[in-house]
Amino acid sequence: MLFNKRTERIFIWVFFPLALLLPLFLEQNTFYVSKLTSIMIFALFVMSLDYLVGRCGLITLGHAMFYGLGGYLFWMLAPEYTEVNFWVYTFYVCMSAAAIALVIGFLVLRTNGIYMIMITLAFAQMAFYFFSDSIKFGGNDGLFIYMKPETSIFGLSLFDLDNPIHFYYLCLLSLFNTLVFFKLLIRSRFGRVVDAIHQNPGRTTALGYNIFMFRLMSYVIASALGAYAGYLFTLQYGFVNPSMLAWTTSGSALVMSILGGMGSIYGAILGTFVYEGLHYSLEHLTEHWMLFMGILIIAMVMVFKNGIAGYLEKLLEKRS
Repeated sequence: MLFNKRTERIFIWVFFPLALLLPLFLEQNTFYVSKLTSIMIFALFVMSLDYLVGRCGLITLGHAMFYGLGGYLFWMLAPEYTEVNFWVYTFYVCMSAAAIALVIGFLVLRTNGIYMIMITLAFAQMAFYFFSDSIKFGGNDGLFIYMKPETSIFGLSLFDLDNPIHFYYLCLLSLFNTLVFFKLLIRSRFGRVVDAIHQNPGRTTALGYNIFMFRLMSYVIASALGAYAGYLFTLQYGFVNPSMLAWTTSGSALVMSILGGMGSIYGAILGTFVYEGLHYSLEHLTEHWMLFMGILIIAMVMVFKNGIAGYLEKLLEKRS
């Protein structure tokens, strides 16, 4: 069984059917549809970071570099005023991001621990200042995407990306597919070796596995999916700017991963929705929302020592 924990199965059968039905009640209020779409896109990004940190043990503060690159790569690859195919350019963007991750990963994975955090942060900041100082890439104002892609396959158009409801369902499908992909990856032989490397790299090396190559491939996969999330965000709002590459984006995603339950993958979705829900609620209640947000995050991390997913598993797995 792909989702072998009772908690995971309950989450799948509650979250995704509810997410499928929500637009039917929000059809007249596209603001909330767009807001939920943005949260799903960021949840996809957090999932990619959660796999990297929670399953591979590769702590990075530079993952946002690929989130931003997803948007910039699309702008660089696609003709400015020509409608392109979404699926083809998804492949182009992800493969380009994977190639960049291969080169960067080859360098950063020669370090670990605090040194890896520092070098990934350094790469991300270099990319951030490159795009923010570049006139060609719009500087701090970023760039606009004038033509959204079409989504036809063999002449059959599946989604209209200018329609917020259609875009919502595309992002929901992407979120579900990414969750299934990571579960398949974790349960595969590759995933089991990665888990072994995380738990005991010395013993895994003694068994004859090249731990550097497994870590590098994991880094490339997570980075490509992080770029895909940034690509979706760029298509939703029609622009890309350097703030997407900022270290604070990586920091927020790391907090969401910890809050949801690091390494659980589906916990990344829970953590993102809880964090963004608190953010939206508190900022509309008080101008000092950041103070209360910080207090609540600290309290939840102390109460849910293994994240929200870990707490739910503790409750539900006992009763199964």
